[in-house]
Amino acid sequence: MVKKLFWLIKRFIVSVLLIYTYNVIVFSLGITIPINIYTILFICLFGFPGIMGLCLLFLFVF
Repeated sequence: MVKKLFWLIKRFIVSVLLIYTYNVIVFSLGITIPINIYTILFICLFGFPGIMGLCLLFLFVF
């Protein structure tokens, strides 16, 4: 149980850092992903393909 909780917390922190790093890199292009609980959970579940999916979503919708 403690291993799963540690894994979940680690995944959550890595997701936040991954979104932040992505936003710093592509800030000049204007394709930033907002850091909120929904995007963090999405990245937590899907990992790097989730970032690409959110990037495409924000690119085509907005």
